[in-house]
Formats: sequence, C-alpha cells, structure tokens
Amino acid sequence: MKTVLKWGKEDIFLSIPDKNILAVLEPSGGEPVADLAAEVARLVKHPTAGPSLEETVGANKPKTAAIIVNDMTRSTPTAEMLPPLLEELERLGVPSSGISIVVATGTHRPMNDDETRQTVGDAVFAKYRVENHDCDSPDLVDMGTLSTGNRLMINKTVAESDLRLAIGEVLLHYYAGFAGGRKSILPGVAGRETVMTNHRMMTAPGVGIGVVDGNVLSGEMVEAVEKFCPLHFILNCVSDSSKHIVRVVGGHWYDAWREGIATFRKFNFAPISKKADVVFLSAGGFPKDINMYQAHKALYMASRAVRPGGTLVFFAELAEGYGHKVFEEWAKRRLGIDGAIAAFEADFRFGAHKLYYLARLAKECTILLYSRSGREDSELMFCEKAESLADILPSLAEKYGEDFTSYVIPQGGIVLPMEDV
Repeated sequence: MKTVLKWGKEDIFLSIPDKNILAVLEPSGGEPVADLAAEVARLVKHPTAGPSLEETVGANKPKTAAIIVNDMTRSTPTAEMLPPLLEELERLGVPSSGISIVVATGTHRPMNDDETRQTVGDAVFAKYRVENHDCDSPDLVDMGTLSTGNRLMINKTVAESDLRLAIGEVLLHYYAGFAGGRKSILPGVAGRETVMTNHRMMTAPGVGIGVVDGNVLSGEMVEAVEKFCPLHFILNCVSDSSKHIVRVVGGHWYDAWREGIATFRKFNFAPISKKADVVFLSAGGFPKDINMYQAHKALYMASRAVRPGGTLVFFAELAEGYGHKVFEEWAKRRLGIDGAIAAFEADFRFGAHKLYYLARLAKECTILLYSRSGREDSELMFCEKAESLADILPSLAEKYGEDFTSYVIPQGGIVLPMEDV
C-alpha cells in the first residue's frame, strides 16, 4: 500500500505491505449545518435537553444576564450564534442594558478591541457590554469550597447575574476529556488559583483525553456548575474532522453537552478491533507540526492504537523545535523518563506537562521521530530519531517480525482511536 503523509509543507511517501496494515484510521465526515443562526433560533425554543429559554426566563425572571463566550483560541462561530440568542432574550423582556457578554479567557491573555469585535461581531460589540475575564482580578467572587478543597473564585459579572448562559464548542481536551458545557465556568471565568488547582489533577488516574466518566478533574468542573455557579442555558457546536459544524446542541448545561459528546464521538472517533505493533502517523503537516508543543497532541491521541512495547512512527517536521520555553528548559535538564515524571508531579508547571506526557508515553512504547530536530533534541524529548525513511520499515520488520501489524493515521490531531470493548 502506498501511503502519503503530510510533513510540514511536504508529502512523505511510504510503501507499506498490505499484510502489515490493519486499517487506515480516518474519521467520517458529516453534513454541515446549513444555517447556523436559524438552528440557534430553533434551539432556544426547542432545546436538545431541558426547558426552553422562554421557560427558563419565566422561572428566573432575570433583570441581568451574562453570556459566556469563547476567546479567539477556539474556532467557535460566536459572532453567528450570538444574535439569535440576544434577540430571544430581549423578546422575553431581558433589557439589552442588563446583558453582558463575558469572554471566557480562563488564564489566557485578554483580547484587544479588534480581536473582541471580531469574536462577537461588530453589531454586538457596538450595542452590548463586552468584558474579557481577568483571572487575576481583585473583584472575583468567592462562590465557596468544592468537595476537593478547591476554592471556587468566579468572575464578578458572571457570579452576580440573574441568568447565566454560555456559547461554546464540544472538542477533545487533554485532561478535561472534552471541552464545552461546564468548562465555560471552570476554567473559563474562574480565578487563576482555582484553575491551576484544578489542572494539577491532570496526573490523577482516570484523567485523559476523550474521558469524562471517572475523570476527577472534569468532575470538579461539573460540581462547580451543578452546586455553586449554575449555567441556565447553553449552546454548544460540534464539528467533524473537516471542521464543519455538523450539529448544535442547546438547553440544559449537562444533558445537552453529553449529547454533544455523543455526536462528536460519532464523527471523530475511529474504532479499532485491537492495538497494533506499530502506528504510522502524521500530525497533519504545517502548521500542526511546526513544533513539538503543537504536534504532540497527535502523538498522544494515536498512542491509543499501539500496544505496550510497540512503536509510534511519528512524522512531524518540527521546524521550530520544542515550541515552548518551559518545555524546552525542562527537556534540557536531562531528567530522564522517571525523573521528568517525578519532577512534574512534585512541581506542576504549564509547558512542562508536554515533557511529562512524552515521558509517560515513552515508558509504554518507542517513539520513532522523523523530523528536522537533531538526534540530541529528539532524545531529550524521549524519542528515537529516524535518520532515513528507507531504514524505517526494515527496522520494524527486524524488531517485530515480517508480519508486524500496524495502523496508518494521516491526520493524527483530529482522530482518536478507540478500542472496541
């Protein structure tokens, strides 16, 4: 089988014997939502789960409302989704003067006016109060202490609004399992220490990409909304692997979100019958493989398809090397696999979590990296450098036998292999 894998702006050609390939893993595409604004207008009246917006407004009789939206680090089409939601709120008697739009920056930097205007749309920016959340604001409101002991500090506008709504997107997330739903509150509009305390649980058992049940980190986010800072209505979009929005879910913050997860699984998960000796994968080419900080997501996801002791053959150009200062600093400390894991668990540092994940993966399998990174940097990232394309297949046949099994994943950053159980 001739296989083409993206590598930066180039194509890599591999000829893998058919007998060695169990499957080429690519997610199925969906039918894009034809009219996003019309679908939002329909959902506020006929939600996926829970009461309509009219019923919710009638029950709460709000004078103020906060609509939480994603910042520019997400591809959520907020500018298209806001107008029909705002129109319905005003029709139901919530005055525009009482409506605030809060950008859920989490611990990200605030957006400037041009970025904010682009995110919410010119007309909305001109008419409504729009606020970037500040995780370090002295005005954060203490909502109480979660069962984990984490103190829940929340944006003042959100905390004090009579009605809280959120526009978001159901996406895979490294340690929350999935974005969307409860993440609009925590980490979206939470204080820095609340967020960091939550994220420190990323090393806990059961925490991982695509997993929410039994995930204590996600569970804390759910508790924050369920018991301390309720969301009254959400709208979350779901995209397929081509980034087409194939569905919007709306209504109850938890039930609608879980329906969104079910839809995401349908279009973005790739079922496998068993794990293979080898996985050949590309991060998807430029810009997804510009550095290891970005490209690692594909490696992490594809690892679901390789058996313990197997090999991930990773094609990522890495023209910019590490891609994050802290990640590079920790790699160059030469801690070794066990040392990197122990150091991160003892001293949680954003950026260093990429080295931690690479170390954990390297304990389970070999990472054979074909990139522009030199041998030393490859090894500091716990990878073996593949010097020549021609040597890859013979080395695998020598290691696992002529009949080794493999999967091919051309777009590693957008497909999650899931073993049938």
